[in-house]
Amino acid sequence: MDFWTKKEASRKFIDLIRRSSSWWANWNPSIQITAGDYGEIDIKSGQFVKEGNIYTSSDESIAGLAAQFQLVPEAALDKYIINSSSAKQCELGADINVNVADFAEASLKGQWKFNESRGALLIMHVPRITRVPDEFLAESLGRGLLKGKTLVTHVYSCPAYALYLSNKTSETVSIALVADVPSNVAPSVSPGAGIGTKWVGDGTAGLLQKGYNDEAVFVPLYSIKKITKRKIRRESFDENAPTGDFWANVEAPWGFLDDDGEEEVIEFETGCCQ
Repeated sequence: MDFWTKKEASRKFIDLIRRSSSWWANWNPSIQITAGDYGEIDIKSGQFVKEGNIYTSSDESIAGLAAQFQLVPEAALDKYIINSSSAKQCELGADINVNVADFAEASLKGQWKFNESRGALLIMHVPRITRVPDEFLAESLGRGLLKGKTLVTHVYSCPAYALYLSNKTSETVSIALVADVPSNVAPSVSPGAGIGTKWVGDGTAGLLQKGYNDEAVFVPLYSIKKITKRKIRRESFDENAPTGDFWANVEAPWGFLDDDGEEEVIEFETGCCQ
């Protein structure tokens, strides 16, 4: 089976982005993930599997509490770019094999050099965070709700994204968001003036996914938490330290992944002491 169609491809991309940012990536950003969703992470693909949402939950105690605390939208950013350690952003070169004018006029553009390890890149245009209010997290914790559930606390949504997973080759990849100008329109017209918009890329030997819409319909990133019990070591006991359950960031349910998204098995030598 082709690597790009395997579940390990999405898991590798998600793992690389998480290690570089602490955010969880959505391999298919057109699939909606909403702040307040709860469910689990699929260990094979790394993708979030939704079970429900706090605002529409059939559990009246959850839905009733959530109704008191509406989602909080934060201010939008111009852009947000994450690249893994195997990708380094560099100065845009002149050896681009697409319309150089497209790149010159683009407000969102860049070039990255990938080494021979698998690398990941995520670009978001005008992203905005929407989050579950802290008050809901505190109240739900106090009432013992959502124990055992993985809760989406923050999501990044945006109208345009590009994500790239490299092909384990030394690649120089250039990506830009440009105006899709018809031939009968002056080329100096920029996106947003009734002109279409598109992503252009050059040097891509791996997998490039991209999307554009007039509305912020894509969800490339999200953050998840789970109720966890604090572990207190007897030798370092502090009577003033907080105790009990708390909302903790969810760790990956897999170990170290190789370049093909397979979990590496570490073998230990065993022997007898003389």
